[in-house]
Amino acid sequence: MKKPIRFYLAVFGGKLMIKLMRLMKRNATNLPGEASLIFFPKLLHYIDMPEKVIAITGTNGKTTVSNMISDILEGNGYEFISNRFGGNVDTGIASILLSDCTFSGKCRAKMAVFEVDERSAGRILPFVKPDYLVCTNLQRDSMKRNAHTEYIFNFLNSNISDKTTLILNADDIISSSLRPENKRAYFGIKRQPNEESNDKSIICDAVLCPKCHAHLVFDFKRYNHIGLAHCEKCGYKNPTANYCVENIDYENKKLIINHNGTTEEYPLVEKRITDIYNTSSAIALTREFGVSHENVVKILSKAKIVKTRYDNYRIGNHEIIISLAKGQNPVACSGVCNAVSKESGNKAVIMILEDYYDAQRTSENLAWIYETDFEYLNDDSIKQIIVGGKRCSDYLLRLLMAGIDREKISICDSETDTVSFLKPENAEKIMIMYDLFNTKSLDIIKTQLEEKLGGKK
Repeated sequence: MKKPIRFYLAVFGGKLMIKLMRLMKRNATNLPGEASLIFFPKLLHYIDMPEKVIAITGTNGKTTVSNMISDILEGNGYEFISNRFGGNVDTGIASILLSDCTFSGKCRAKMAVFEVDERSAGRILPFVKPDYLVCTNLQRDSMKRNAHTEYIFNFLNSNISDKTTLILNADDIISSSLRPENKRAYFGIKRQPNEESNDKSIICDAVLCPKCHAHLVFDFKRYNHIGLAHCEKCGYKNPTANYCVENIDYENKKLIINHNGTTEEYPLVEKRITDIYNTSSAIALTREFGVSHENVVKILSKAKIVKTRYDNYRIGNHEIIISLAKGQNPVACSGVCNAVSKESGNKAVIMILEDYYDAQRTSENLAWIYETDFEYLNDDSIKQIIVGGKRCSDYLLRLLMAGIDREKISICDSETDTVSFLKPENAEKIMIMYDLFNTKSLDIIKTQLEEKLGGKK
């Protein structure tokens, strides 16, 4: 394919910008790609991609899964480029490719692992054309960015290449329906002994049969629309998982997976159900890619969830548990509320969920909090809830609507004033729910907790 002069100029300019930014000790994760794409919008169309490309997308869990897949492949000797340090939109992927390619636009790396923002798929997938694509799930997200789940499904479905092998969530009736003609493998989790159907969720994104549009009947709901459903009119139902978690052994920290009729044992990286889905998706991808069961286990036995997603440690007599609640994402936030309610012992909850960038530039649309299952926090084991931020009164109203006793709730205009309201004598565990970009406030709160509780152990 003949490449225009503007392409070569865009490559040269992008590579020069990367060099200069690194000399200034700055991360060149997005800006060089953004500048090159502005100058030459067809940049990704003309870059020669690596021979093998793995992509990971979905509403929730894609960063965790991308990191896990990268760890497994790297630990087994594979060499590849990736965007694991940031930039999952077209500008970030362009920056990674510019950093690796020659001035003629040929990638030196033979392989790439890319996390792909689902909303940006139309600007990435038609050019990258991954050989393997993992879709963790498709669920309700920020209304202003992602609109409706069906919109994102159609967006992905129309941009996935015919050659792409799909790794899909069998328990997600939406994402499991992507590109039915493509080669695929499914992962999922069998209903565990004594696991009750969760029919309390406010929202369910899968209501109609994707085949005939009659109403679906749910046999089992794990959360949101994740579970088992069927259509009484046409017989449609969830696909059978090729990698099915048959048993979750919390005591011995093991997952028993039925892989096409063969029983395989893997480490349980984290106990939360969302992390078990993430782990099983990474297992499915790497096994389909050709990594042996033994070599996947070897790396997963040392794996940990990235601390920006989940962290826990002790300060004095208290356990601190920090969870990314992903503000403006009602499904992810509901999952954290559910996890908080299931933690043993008495708990205090600190919530800093306001969108950092909306707070700087505009006003956040808080409609999403009325789709979030804050009702999970209406639990006798939760002794105190402290909400910080300028929209704290909105959260107070929502928590009261969830039936939570007003005496349990404290609010303040500043996120970093929340610790001053904490009554540590009433709780064994202190749970912090925070939005992704509120890390500065989170760091201050962690320091304040050390001072208030008597030093980190």
